[in-house]
Amino acid sequence: MVFGRGTDSDIDHNRLYVPAAGPLYTSLAPYAWPMLRIALGIILITHGYPKLFQGAAQGASRNFVAFGWAYPLAWAYFIGVVEFFGGVLLILGLFTRIVAAAIAIEMAVIAFAVLYPHWGWTNRGMEYALLMGLVALALFIRGAGPFSIDSRLRKEF
Repeated sequence: MVFGRGTDSDIDHNRLYVPAAGPLYTSLAPYAWPMLRIALGIILITHGYPKLFQGAAQGASRNFVAFGWAYPLAWAYFIGVVEFFGGVLLILGLFTRIVAAAIAIEMAVIAFAVLYPHWGWTNRGMEYALLMGLVALALFIRGAGPFSIDSRLRKEF
C-alpha cells in the first residue's frame, strides 16, 4: 500500500520480507480497527465503572478541585459516564466518532493538565493517557470500521 492511497486491505505483497504472509495480513486487516475500538472500550469501562458505582468519583473530583472548577463531584461523575457508557458505545461501534472525540479531549486534559510532565506509569506518568487519546483520535478520524453498528447505519458522524 502506498502511503495515503488504497484501503486497509491493500497490501503490496512484493514489499513484504515474507510475501507468503500477505494473504494473512489481508484477511486480518478488517479486524484491526475493531480490535482497537473494543480494547479502548474495555479499558474505558474499567475506569468509568468505579467512578459511577463504587465511590471512586470522590477521588477523581480532586482533579477538578485543583483546576478550580465549580461542582467537581459532578464533573467526576460526568467523566465516569463518558468512560463507562462511551466504552460500551465504542465496543458496539455506535456513535464512534462522537465518543472518540470526547475521549480524545478527556485524555488530552488528563495527559497534559494532570499528569504532565511525568513519564512512566510507576511515576504516575502521562504515556498511558496519551496513548489512549491518540487511539481515540485515530478512531475519530477513521470511524468505527467494519463490524460496527455505525457501518450499518445510513449515515454516521
